Amino acid sequence: MIKRNISWEIVLAGVTFIGIAIYLLSNISSPDASSKTSVSQSERNIRSAPTSPSMPSSIVIDLQNLESLKNLEELRNIDNLENLKQLEFEIKNLDKFIQQHAQKDFHKESLEVELQQLEQELQKINQNDFNVKLQDQKLYINRKYDVEESQWTEVSSGVFVYQYSFTVDDLESMDFSVDFGNLNVIGNGSSSSKITLRATGDIDDPAVIAQGLNIQKNINTTNAKFEVNSANGNSISEKINLEATLSVPKNIALLAKTAGGHVTASQLKNSQQLSTSGGHITLSDIEGTTNAKTGGGHITANRVFGDIKMSTGGGHIKMQDTGGNLEVKTGGGHINIQNGEGSISAKTSGGNISSTITSAQDQLRFSTSAGNVSLSLPMDIAADLDISGTSASLDDGFNFNGTKNQGSITGTLNGGGLPIVINCGYGNVNISTND
Repeated sequence: MIKRNISWEIVLAGVTFIGIAIYLLSNISSPDASSKTSVSQSERNIRSAPTSPSMPSSIVIDLQNLESLKNLEELRNIDNLENLKQLEFEIKNLDKFIQQHAQKDFHKESLEVELQQLEQELQKINQNDFNVKLQDQKLYINRKYDVEESQWTEVSSGVFVYQYSFTVDDLESMDFSVDFGNLNVIGNGSSSSKITLRATGDIDDPAVIAQGLNIQKNINTTNAKFEVNSANGNSISEKINLEATLSVPKNIALLAKTAGGHVTASQLKNSQQLSTSGGHITLSDIEGTTNAKTGGGHITANRVFGDIKMSTGGGHIKMQDTGGNLEVKTGGGHINIQNGEGSISAKTSGGNISSTITSAQDQLRFSTSAGNVSLSLPMDIAADLDISGTSASLDDGFNFNGTKNQGSITGTLNGGGLPIVINCGYGNVNISTND
């Protein structure tokens, strides 16, 4: 069994060499892709635009979810790549490729060689050193900075890095806040933590950043607190793009916020409170209690389970493979929840709601003031329906008992059970089976 797992990982690592190269190149050259990997594009120098940031300090690529690797359509914008169509074919048919090669007998040494080759490919692309770790069918790519702890250091022209590492065996919680810039959080399986700040901009001397930013830290036996903000009267936020990357024990309680950037988080398993005043939030592989809030950006979540609350002032919310007690709300965007399990409450003031439910407990509630609702349910679900909208339709495949009118449906599915309540102020409701 061990040999089979190793060979599967080797195949994935080998096939994704070029794919990861494309991913990194698209992050370096494409503004849209840069925002997806949380490289700040929002803070601008008044006098001139800061130097374009390069690859983030850390990237996690889920090899089970090819969408996390890249958007294939964006690859067509990269002129210096060869055999793009063949690469797309190989990636789209990766499952078949794995099945054909999974029986090959590889050894651990072969896996190490493959990962070393991957590191070399990354170095060719970005001219930097990387640590590459393959674990739980995910690639963890971290840039290696040769810098002195707690000191701002110029690592390349216009790129400055500050690092602080610490280990607290009984650490229970961390509170991290930054005045501006993007925030990346990655959980790890150890008791060690590392804070990496990366600043890019039209600055020649790291002393300018050191004087312009206050970095306050307070660490005791169970708690850690960090604050990064502009010094009094300093306009450093107008001169640099700032990115903060936190590598923290995955089982601690975390409160992380930025006043003006995007937030990404993955591999966390306790209590997570994540917020930004207006940027996007991207979450993956998270368990426990999660509260994510943005003043106006989009929220994207994959494989998030537990007690979940997500809200945005006006952006879209998109979730894939989620379960537990879910409450999502947007001031005016669309809501899309696919492969949902558990209890769900979704509300938007002016967008559409689309959801596919694989199993449900407790209740399902969907509300939009001016939009449509499309809901797909298991055919054998036992539920009480209370549906209203401009028009309402229910798939004939359901075992339904009740009343159907043009704008309402009331009754039971399979004898009744959990409540399903849908309210469309001005919109259509469509309920179909996913069997």
